[in-house]
Parts: sequence; structure tokens; C-alpha cells
Amino acid sequence: MKKYLLFLAALIVAVSLVGGLALAGGDEEEGTKPKKGKVQEMTLYHDNTEFQEFWESFGEASGEDAGVLAIPVPLETSVYMTRVKVDLTTDRAPAVFKWWFGYPAYELVVADLLLDLSDVWDEVGHNFPEGVQEALTIEGVTYAFPFLTAYWVWFYSKPVYDKFNLEPPETWDEFMDQLALFKKNGVSGIGNTIGASNWTSFIIPMEILIRMDADFYLDLMAGRAHWTDPMVVEMMELWKDMLDEGYFAPMDATYATDIPRMMKEGSLAFAPYGDWYGGIMQDQGLVPDVDYGVFILPAINPEGEGAIAFEISPLCVGKNSDEAELGKEWMKWYGTEHAAQLLWEGRRFAPTVHISPDVIAEDDPILAQIMAMLDDYPKKLIRLWEATPVEIKQQAVDAWNTMLVEPERYMELLESIEKVAVETWPNYGVTDY
Repeated sequence: MKKYLLFLAALIVAVSLVGGLALAGGDEEEGTKPKKGKVQEMTLYHDNTEFQEFWESFGEASGEDAGVLAIPVPLETSVYMTRVKVDLTTDRAPAVFKWWFGYPAYELVVADLLLDLSDVWDEVGHNFPEGVQEALTIEGVTYAFPFLTAYWVWFYSKPVYDKFNLEPPETWDEFMDQLALFKKNGVSGIGNTIGASNWTSFIIPMEILIRMDADFYLDLMAGRAHWTDPMVVEMMELWKDMLDEGYFAPMDATYATDIPRMMKEGSLAFAPYGDWYGGIMQDQGLVPDVDYGVFILPAINPEGEGAIAFEISPLCVGKNSDEAELGKEWMKWYGTEHAAQLLWEGRRFAPTVHISPDVIAEDDPILAQIMAMLDDYPKKLIRLWEATPVEIKQQAVDAWNTMLVEPERYMELLESIEKVAVETWPNYGVTDY
């Protein structure tokens, strides 16, 4: 456990070095030319079903460029983690799969299910910004390449703000006043409900906790604080009040289609997601800086100032896969300029040095604004999904989905998370929880 805590600390430091990952830029090089000979196929698992069309075209491009055709297999997030962990223990393991760094990756390393990609980094690491490899390294071994590094922000509807002649809130009180104004005028406030994806329920409690006290959030994630402590109870009571006031979108609104539509038409004010959400909104026809803008949620207490959540979404290779060597060849292609262009054009992700700051600012001015904001947020905190053990996170996500429809049960739900935490932390070396 001590080694893992050191790894988490290293991850925070590494990501602070690559805070401007999407704006890294770099010298351009020729894209990979098509290889002659037989094209070989490999599997690629992912949990972004809304990205399937992109993954199919991306996989076809790797077949044309590098002779390794990636066949994407989409799975819903609710079943993805279990399915992947089962398949990784067999020769059905995917060659490449999208995962989460932090505790989810660490448990795969302990189980010896990830292929060491250090030698691939030696060959193509110059295509990635400084600090990225360190952020994807556990106990001296690099196990992944970055799909994205994302910071968690609040997208807002320009039509809504133009209608009411408002600017993004600079204080928590302004934020709450705006929610009340929107509700009074028939506009939904926050686009974070159940929809078709239960994973999103962690977003609001995480955002509130970070803004209340960033250090307490870190303590809670690391087993130094309890889920029934007064700070967590206060967070749940604040969230309950917001739910009771009706400050959220309809509970069946989907985050990939309904929420962007509502933002564009002016019936919803806010969408709190990682900066990758800009690509989803653009898929739905929204134009950055025309249909939507961005801000970072104001602090509630002084202890929450300067804090922002981030995630690293890695691509890994299954060690037991019959296609593991093809996975390594595919990773080499992934670092090329052509792959970078396709990833930028298709998803607005820029994990390599091949997409310049000028291109990002021209194509997606909102993403450029987000990167410019990061200097004002020195407390870059691993988001809840990766920051605490999987067992605790999953119980919390399930409990918070119940919270969305039965907020009066908030104390009972916290006690259910605490029960799992008490059972889980000793397995990670925390014996005094």
C-alpha cells in the first residue's frame, strides 16, 4: 500500500507537468505510409459506445497505415470493468483496451494482467509531452499510452446566458442564485441525472466535496477520513437541497444526446463533465464559443479554492492476449502524426505533440480556454473514479444513483458506502481506518 500511495503522489506530480497536454504542440513529421503485405486484425475494447463510429474509422486507418486493423468492441460502462477483468485472465484478452489509471490500473498490475510497454515508449516516446510516461508508470514499469488527459469543468449554454444577460458565476452564492433564476424561468439547471448511464452519479458529490475542502477530499479517497464524517454529510445535505429545489435536468436525460440538445436549444444551463465533453457536443452540432462556454465551479469554502479534478484515460495491452504483439505494433502507430490528426478531428483529443496550440485554438477555442485556466488551479486532484479503491467507488456510484431519486435516504446511503470502506481498506494496507 505504501508503494501505491507513492505512485499516486507521483501521478499527481506528473500530471502537473502535463497540465497543458492538449496544447503541447511540437514539430510535425510525415505520417506513417501504408505497409505492404497482409493486414492483421486485433481486438480493441472500449466503453464509449457513443464513440463506436470513430473507433471503427480509427481502426481502419491503422490497418491501412501500419497493417494492424483494430476491431473495436463497444461495451456499456456498467458491465465493462467486470467483462474486461474476466477476459484479461484468458487468451480472449483484448490486444488493446481503454481503462482508467489509479486504483483500477493498479489492481490489474498486481494481478499481472498488463503488458509492459516500456520498450514501445523507448521507440515512440518522443511523440508525447514530457511527464506523460511518468504518469502512466507504476513501480518503474510503463503500462499504457494516453487516450486523453481531461480536466473536469462546467460547460454552460450560451443561449441561456445570453437570454438572461449573465456571466459565469465567480462565487458559490452567484452559482446558487443563477440556479434559482433558471428554475423560476423554466430552465433546467444541471445536466447530471440518471439517463442511460449510471456512472455519472459521482460527478456532483465529487465537485461539491472538492470545492468544500480539497485536502479532506484527498483524505477521504485515501482512507484517512470516513464517509460518515460531518463534511460528507454536509455535502449530501447540500446536494439534497439542490435536488429538492428541482435544479437538475429530467432524470431520464442522456448525457450524450439529450443534454447537448437541451444546451443548444436553451432549456438547460450546465453540463459538468471532463473537457472531452466538448467533442460530444460538437458531434451533436454545437459550436464551441457559440453554443457553449466553460467555467470552473467556484469554491464553497476557502479550503476548496484552486482545486480541479482530472483524469488520465489510458490505452493498455492485455498481457495474456494472443494479439499482444499486434497491440504493441498498434501503439507504435498510435504515436504517429496521422493518428494524431484523426484523433483530433474525430474526438478533439490531442495526447501527442503533433497538434499545435494554434490548431487547437482555431478548431476548439473552448478547449484552449480550459488549458489557459489551469495555472489558476494548482490543486489538481485525481477524480473520484480512479482515486479510491474500485470496491468503494462502485458502492458510492450505486448509492448516488439512488440518491438522485430518493434524496431523503442520504444518511442511509452514506452508511452503505462506509460499510464497504470498512471492509475494503484493510485489503489495501490501511489497518487503522
